[in-house]
Amino acid sequence: MEDTDAQRAYAEADVEAIPADGEDAERALTEEKRAAIQARNAFIRAADAALTDIRQRSYEGKLTTTTRWKKRAFAPVGMDAKTFTEQLMIYIQDRDHAEAKPVMGRVAAPKPLEVELEGVELADTDELPDLDVSDIAFIFGKKGIYLYSVALLSHSFARALYLTAEDNDMATFVDVVRTESSTYPRPVGIDAFMNPPYLWPRSKTLRVFDEVVATGSFNDIKQTATSFGTPYFYSDMYLSEAQAASLAQWYGVERGMNP
Repeated sequence: MEDTDAQRAYAEADVEAIPADGEDAERALTEEKRAAIQARNAFIRAADAALTDIRQRSYEGKLTTTTRWKKRAFAPVGMDAKTFTEQLMIYIQDRDHAEAKPVMGRVAAPKPLEVELEGVELADTDELPDLDVSDIAFIFGKKGIYLYSVALLSHSFARALYLTAEDNDMATFVDVVRTESSTYPRPVGIDAFMNPPYLWPRSKTLRVFDEVVATGSFNDIKQTATSFGTPYFYSDMYLSEAQAASLAQWYGVERGMNP
């Protein structure tokens, strides 16, 4: 990945030799380096604001797309929104960042820069510290790039949000059914899709299931039902027909009778 403009400017100012023609050259280099530091610091503050926004939205159960950085005018003075977006993505990708997959163990979300620097006096030539992006994960979709904090939003919910945002109902349905069947393991009741982020009526869930079956590409996706006739869905890669029926009966009927 390439360095950002601010980083390149600072590096060049830092390593160039001072010409041997006296104080003017030395002063010019000093001013150039100061300008580079200030430009980098402006970028760091803007990037921190954008990262803090990602974390806040993750806490609220939302993904963030890079288009939001343009709409919210996070870019520092003198940098257009497109350039800022490109450089912030480079900044994240060049550093130790999270992957969009289940997290093992606890991950803490870094504090905003202003909190970290509270009580610290900085001169205009003091460099701000590098930002911690170890909790930031991103997913490349057809409609955009989606980012979230793995410390504040689970991978399963982030993926559900992503698939919903991409308007891929079949992929959403298959992913949820396979994940529930393999992870817990348990079948998925039809009413589960009525909850956020899906908000599907029962009729839509049944229609999507029929479309999944009709494609012939997801032969592991099956349907069972409780004694009350409530549909449940499962993947036979992870659950047998008998297991799915028994678990559907437990979650859909028996558990409610045995609080």
